[in-house]
Amino acid sequence: MAFSFKKPFLSADEAASALGVEVQTIYAYVSRGLLHSESGGNKDRSKRYRREDIEQLLLRREERSQPGKTAKAALSLGQPVLESSITLLGENSLFYRGKDVLELSENESFEDIACLLWEAEEINPFESDWPILSEECNKILKLLEGRPILDVSRILLPFLEYEDAKAFRKDPKTFRKTSSSIIRYLTLFSAGKTESEGKISETLLSSWNPFRKKEDPNYLSKLKLLEAALILSADHELNVSSFTARCVASSEASLYQVVLAGLAALSGPKHGLLTEKAILLLSQTSGNKKKDKQLLEEKLRGGENIPGFGHPLYKKGDPRGRKLIQMVERFFPDDGDVQLYLQFLKQTEELLEDYPTIDAGLALVSKALKLPKGAGIGIFAIGRTAGWLAHAMEQYHSGNLIRPRAKYIGNLPQE
Repeated sequence: MAFSFKKPFLSADEAASALGVEVQTIYAYVSRGLLHSESGGNKDRSKRYRREDIEQLLLRREERSQPGKTAKAALSLGQPVLESSITLLGENSLFYRGKDVLELSENESFEDIACLLWEAEEINPFESDWPILSEECNKILKLLEGRPILDVSRILLPFLEYEDAKAFRKDPKTFRKTSSSIIRYLTLFSAGKTESEGKISETLLSSWNPFRKKEDPNYLSKLKLLEAALILSADHELNVSSFTARCVASSEASLYQVVLAGLAALSGPKHGLLTEKAILLLSQTSGNKKKDKQLLEEKLRGGENIPGFGHPLYKKGDPRGRKLIQMVERFFPDDGDVQLYLQFLKQTEELLEDYPTIDAGLALVSKALKLPKGAGIGIFAIGRTAGWLAHAMEQYHSGNLIRPRAKYIGNLPQE
């Protein structure tokens, strides 16, 4: 049985229809603890029911009739394999701790969102001074100049962990302080700086953008766009890097090791490198619709996938990609190059009959802000690190070791 991607909450009638039962049976399921109901916020005091709970009941029904089938599908966009209170995926939006991410991307700073994900809003770990790289670390950083951002981060994080003895303490305050330090370290590596006193977005933009605040009339718009890109990259439930991070955290490895694991997964061509591929694709546009169509058709004939389009979880389009594209349209209405990139994205969407993902959105942001090579995946990595750390803290709190079983299909031992 395949589950379609639908809205996160159902009414009693919708729940009954999905389960093939009477509405009275839904109420009976609630009384027996099989379903959880909550107020729908309507004047008629009607209740609503979580889609995940409905699907769990359907899952149990199918598991009884076809044992083992649902377990096989669970690790590939299937049913939930663990509980989390961090991110809820909706049909046209997503929610961090119950708050609409699209609205957060317009109104909040990335530091505020990291605190929301880490449940650290009362004690803000970013209020402390930025960490200062040691002399030894700076020497290594100079040797790595010009290397890709992910490589620099994966080489230096173990060194920094060794210097940070407090990182091995197991209390919420230390977790959050260590988390803020790790994100700031990644920011310094991405910006090519040794220290900073501003916000993360300001540190990145001042390094990546050739204009300074007073010289650029669009500085605040650029800063806001970069903040939005970081926020929208922060978490996306159990994607491959976040699940990897949780598995490592379940062994009670340190937060540094959790982030290293996440970075390793992010480096794959089916995950974080899709952003770099989408940037490269945008760089190939000529501005001529006929030539651009030929370019895309040649790639398709050659068996290439067009990066940045089609997300399996969003049948009506990735809301994160859509949001970033809309913000670029709003902030750069008179930029000729941006208009050509927008035209190319629209042309690709029509050809593929599919929607742009966050990778296309980050690619457009990178081109609109004229960011240097590697900055796109730098944004993704720094943003997503906030999510990895939130998942790690949640996993530490659960105390569970993630250890799924495999169904053996190899040769049987000889008798």
